[in-house]
Amino acid sequence: MNIRTLIPLLATSLTMLGCAAKALDLDAPVIEPSTEPDVLGTLPELMTKLVVDDERLYWAGWGPTRLVLQSCQKQDCAATLVTYDAQSNALASLFSVRGGHVYWYRDGTGELVSCPIAGCNGSPRIVATNLTRETAGSFYLGSGAFDGDDRFYFTDLTQTGGTTIFSISLTQPSPRQPIASSSRAGALVGVDSAYAYLFTAEDEQHRAGLSRAHKDGSSAVETIATDVKRAYSVGFAFATDQTAIYWTNNVLAGSINRCPIAGCTGASEIVTGPVRAPQNLLIDDSNLYYVYEEQSGQLALATCELPACAQSTPVPLPEGLFRPELLALDDQYLYMVTSKLDWFSLHGETGVSGNIRRLPKPHRGQQ
Repeated sequence: MNIRTLIPLLATSLTMLGCAAKALDLDAPVIEPSTEPDVLGTLPELMTKLVVDDERLYWAGWGPTRLVLQSCQKQDCAATLVTYDAQSNALASLFSVRGGHVYWYRDGTGELVSCPIAGCNGSPRIVATNLTRETAGSFYLGSGAFDGDDRFYFTDLTQTGGTTIFSISLTQPSPRQPIASSSRAGALVGVDSAYAYLFTAEDEQHRAGLSRAHKDGSSAVETIATDVKRAYSVGFAFATDQTAIYWTNNVLAGSINRCPIAGCTGASEIVTGPVRAPQNLLIDDSNLYYVYEEQSGQLALATCELPACAQSTPVPLPEGLFRPELLALDDQYLYMVTSKLDWFSLHGETGVSGNIRRLPKPHRGQQ
């Protein structure tokens, strides 16, 4: 083979190698295995959300050079890593897993996209575009939530400064459907089997309100609580079960409160408190798990038994929680991301790493 024949072949090979490297996305973080029995892996990134299903863990986070959305199998995380998205433009932490697919919102481009759980074969499927108004060349979704079926709910501001709740199908191409509108500015905090719930600011003393509307659009927005207290410097959490609506009054001298599922007729009930800046909560049958500040900048986890929650029990952690949102559970275990760094030092920190941990539920032996 002469040199004139060899040069084009070398160029073609190098081009193919470059394309293959791009397809593998070598800049995406790679999870490191651990010898600690409760650590499924260590990630060199600032994770922002954690979700679990029966077989896999899913997370969004900031990688060394870009934002990523990834997953792995619980049984062998390091060897089963899948990267769905790794890009330089903004990838929001708004994602969900259902029906064999991962759905996520790309903040900045205004796209809601999807890939099979096994991985993207090419580009993700675009579910919807332009869910919110364009501002300075980008799209920013104020708030959104996935329900247990096949719809995505989100909010947009009205021309008069109020809020409209919309929904869109995840499986069938269709335009956005208005659910209900409020005269107040608000943010969607969650959905359950029947309602979409909206948080609305009321005054400058941390007091706010919760309202809701039927997801099928058959009702106007109704107020269910007016004594919510929210500090915008830390996260606000919301959940429902078959009997009640729960939320975190996340101020410094805070509490976890609830209303009956029908709504409060007066003041809400304090489930547990005072609690220092509660920032996340999960309901697991008759057990409530909540994240709070043990002291300034140090997050801790506790649990209590519903409905009374007469006594809270700390959940021992080998390290501090990475972020209050990084907590999930399945039938047997608690999953969380911990780090030796405290929460307030994470932003802008170089060399950040987090340990994905799986711990038995404290009440597992009693169930």
